[in-house]
Amino acid sequence: MFAVIVGAALAMPLFAQAQNAYVGVNAGNAELKLSGDLGSGKEDKTGYKAYAGYDFNQNFGLEAGYANFGKLKDREAGASVSMETSAFYLAATATLPVNPQFSAFVKGGVSQNRTKAVLSGFGQRFSGSEDKTSGMFGIGAAYHFNQNISAVAEYENFGKTYSENGAKLKASLVSIGVRYKF
Repeated sequence: MFAVIVGAALAMPLFAQAQNAYVGVNAGNAELKLSGDLGSGKEDKTGYKAYAGYDFNQNFGLEAGYANFGKLKDREAGASVSMETSAFYLAATATLPVNPQFSAFVKGGVSQNRTKAVLSGFGQRFSGSEDKTSGMFGIGAAYHFNQNISAVAEYENFGKTYSENGAKLKASLVSIGVRYKF
């Protein structure tokens, strides 16, 4: 699955020569929710994403990208834990043009999430990473300044990014950004 997502992301620059291809960058609030047997909590971090897509027509398209949700850190009683989460995703998009300047969209697809964890304390250090494939979905809106440049606001949920020993980590991103359509 990871190879499909990476292949699609690498193929996107080829679409740049074609009409209806786009690229974009977003930044915003990444929420990391940790739950498990020992407790739960959530932390907000600055997250960002870079993406490329292709609109087959004014209503349907395909998008691939990379999102980084920041690092979750906690320190208690001489021990510390650090978890950094990111995702590659591939999603089908559906767009509803409201008028020439404004459109709404939804997306659904799959993400390959990676969480790197480091636990240290009491003279010991453990580290590892976990890859987890999860469904993802998003909803958003775009304001089109002209036929090439748009401002974008969206919410995306990337599902579980980590699951081990009863602990689960989920990630989502609320972001704004700029999209350039070729």
